[in-house]
Amino acid sequence: MGIGKFLAQQLRQPWGWFGGQIISRVLNRDNASMNELALEMLNPSQGDCILEVGFGGGYLLNKILADSGVKLVAGVDISPEMVAFCQRRFQSEIATGKLQLHCGNLEDLPYRLAYFTKICTVNTIYFWSDVKQTLARMHGVLRQGGLLVICFNSQGFLKQTILPKYGFQAYEVERVKDWMKLVGFQNIYWLEKSDTKQDFICIVGEKI
Repeated sequence: MGIGKFLAQQLRQPWGWFGGQIISRVLNRDNASMNELALEMLNPSQGDCILEVGFGGGYLLNKILADSGVKLVAGVDISPEMVAFCQRRFQSEIATGKLQLHCGNLEDLPYRLAYFTKICTVNTIYFWSDVKQTLARMHGVLRQGGLLVICFNSQGFLKQTILPKYGFQAYEVERVKDWMKLVGFQNIYWLEKSDTKQDFICIVGEKI
């Protein structure tokens, strides 16, 4: 396996020692700007029940948990290594019940409809087999007035990398907005930003 393909697979689903010890930290470092923007758009507040889809090394989980007013934080990730890494990192928060972590897909979550006040996800949309269906599932588990925050690399930036060659699907923000509208999200808006590593977008929609 070539190094490019190996790294792309690790970024998609970290596995083994390399995923658990190296990629977890790389994700936290390289995605810091995206996670900070997602946190700003998410704006955790008193009584929130927040779900993060694809929490990786736990950078954004840590920021959300720092808000004492948040009632519950839940995370789901397909990588057993990332789940184990964050279980070790957040032992005390899991013990108190403020944090619940799950290994698997969004469809595997044990939460009822209209459970969460907010959902966030950073750098996962590239891997969704059916974007519209995934957005519909997110819409379903959000309460009325709930927010969905999605951060991802811009199509132009991603196409300049080798990642699309290895399964990273690049999307125009207008296309993502249209899918969100189709499944019921309203008041949709987005910000486009850059740092020294990448160009990215954060799009927000509300369940009315």
